[in-house]
Amino acid sequence: MDTARGVLSRFTSTLIPLVAACLLPAQGHGQPGEEVTTDEPTLEDCTLIDDGTQRLACYDSLNAPGKAQEAETLEHNESADAAEGEAAAQAVSADNGDEDSGVMAELVRRYTATEKAIFSFSGSFVGHRPTYILPFTWVDTPNKVPVSPRLGESHYDHSINNQEAKYQISFKVPLLTGILDDRTTLWFGYTQKSFWQVYNTDDSAPFRETNYEPEVFLRYQADYDIGPGTFSGVTLGINHQSNGQSEPRSRSWNRIMTSIGYSYDRWLFLVQPWYRLPEDESEDDNPDIERFTGHADYLAVYKLTEDRTLSLKFRNNLRSHDNKTSVEFGYSFPMGDTLRGSSSTTTGMGRV
Repeated sequence: MDTARGVLSRFTSTLIPLVAACLLPAQGHGQPGEEVTTDEPTLEDCTLIDDGTQRLACYDSLNAPGKAQEAETLEHNESADAAEGEAAAQAVSADNGDEDSGVMAELVRRYTATEKAIFSFSGSFVGHRPTYILPFTWVDTPNKVPVSPRLGESHYDHSINNQEAKYQISFKVPLLTGILDDRTTLWFGYTQKSFWQVYNTDDSAPFRETNYEPEVFLRYQADYDIGPGTFSGVTLGINHQSNGQSEPRSRSWNRIMTSIGYSYDRWLFLVQPWYRLPEDESEDDNPDIERFTGHADYLAVYKLTEDRTLSLKFRNNLRSHDNKTSVEFGYSFPMGDTLRGSSSTTTGMGRV
């Protein structure tokens, strides 16, 4: 009897571990006396998971490892796509909320890069100040009797109409580049502005006035972020302006001019002060010019759309007595693929 019980005990102690090893997944292998550990879950671990989807995935990892791996990869990809989509949405939202940021600064950079490219490839002149044609302008009180404190009154050889055409041609060419660095260029510029009495057919459509303006200036392209905007650049040069007439209708003066540009979002602000070089009284044919023109121009340009621009030019002689102010509004718009239209209104008093 004791012998039978011993045999049965030994059979049971051998059978139970064998059955357990066949029914339960392996827990790992180790050396005798070592604790065996594994990262894989057990059936008991799966039953303790509350989330139904994760519990099913746990069972699949035990019974169908391939299917579980595929599901895990799909879930990872979906999570990555969702995160990427959210990041893109946030970026788009940020762009839409600040879509004007740096528009004008980038436009100035492209303009200066285009200048270099045009001259590098063609060696020709590049644009300086605006070049335009206004087929019709109306002057409320044209200056029919020009006056100089030294030369007195002078008269035109023809009558003066209130309506006329006006155009300006302006270009520049680099004389020296990279003087200090790649940002610095010495330029020669030329601007010619004409007032044409084209509708005065009785006097053969004469030119009322033409101003010639050669200059030499040094430009530094700064492109520095200062405050909320960008310090675009600064220029310094010598400017001569004359109407090319002989006395007593001669008018000319020489200036040291500078220009400072600052861009913010879609805005470009320019301040252009000057200092008139003194002349001998016996040769100065325009001694009171600053009483009319002041000492600086102030400009603001707004990029309305990709191809439309608004501008404002302000000038004041900064005098409490006999104050003279000029304000010019401009609007530029496309006319076909190569031409741009422009309309402007100028109010104020000054000498032309």
